[in-house]
Amino acid sequence: MLSRLKGLIVLALLCLAPLAHADLQRLQTLHEFRSEGYTVGTYLLIDNNLYERIREPGNRETYREALARMENLLRQMDSPSQLRAPFDAFVNLIIELEALSDDEASYGLTTVNRIMMAHGALDKATAAMYDELTESASEDLLTLHRQSIETSQILTLYQNNMFSSIGVYFLDNKEGLFDDLDQSIVSRSEELKKLYPDQVGAFARMEKQYQFIQPRLQNPLYDWVPTIAAFYLQRNVETLNDMAREQVRNAAVAS
Repeated sequence: MLSRLKGLIVLALLCLAPLAHADLQRLQTLHEFRSEGYTVGTYLLIDNNLYERIREPGNRETYREALARMENLLRQMDSPSQLRAPFDAFVNLIIELEALSDDEASYGLTTVNRIMMAHGALDKATAAMYDELTESASEDLLTLHRQSIETSQILTLYQNNMFSSIGVYFLDNKEGLFDDLDQSIVSRSEELKKLYPDQVGAFARMEKQYQFIQPRLQNPLYDWVPTIAAFYLQRNVETLNDMAREQVRNAAVAS
C-alpha cells in the first residue's frame, strides 16, 4: 500500500512538472513582452524629440523591430485579450504618429503623449498577468527580471525628461522617482553578484556600463545623450534577459 502511494505521488509530480515549466515559460515570455515595450517607448521618444536636430532612421527601425517582436511574443501566448486590445491601441497610435508630416510637430507631441499613455496601460496589464505567475519562479529569476525592467524604466524615464508636455504613465510619477530607481538598480547589482557567483564578471561589466552613463542620467539637461544612454542600458537589458532565458532553459532540463 505504501509503495503504491509513493508511486502515485511520483506520478503526480511528473505530471505537474510540465505544467510548472509551462507557467515559467509564460512568465519569461510576459517579461520579454514588457521589456520590448520599453524598447519601443525609448526609441520612439528619441525619434520624436525636438532637441535632436537630425532624425536618425535607425531609431524608427529599432522600435518597429521591437514592435514586431512584441507581436510574435503575443502570438506565442495565444494573444490574450487583456494584452491584445491595449497592444493594438498602442500600435495604431504609432501608425497615426508616423503618418504625420514633419511640419505637424506640435500635434505629433500630443500623439506621442497618447502613445506613452497607451504604453503605460499595456505595461500595467502585462505586469498584472506576470504577477499571477511569479509563484512558479525562483527568486533568482525574478531578481534578474526586476533588474531588467527597472533598467528599462530608468532609460525611458530619462528620455521622457526632455518632454515637458508628455507624462509618465508606466510608473506612479512622484518626487524622487528617478533616484529611487537608480538606488534600486545599484543595490540589486550587488545582490545579483551573490545570487550568481559564476556570473560575477558579467555583472561587473554591466555595472561598469551603468556607472559610465549614470552621471548623464542624473543631469539630463546638462549632458543630453539619448542614443548613447540607450546603447549602454539596452545592452545591459539584453544581457539580463539572456541570463533569464538561460535560467528557464535550465529549469526545463532539470524537470
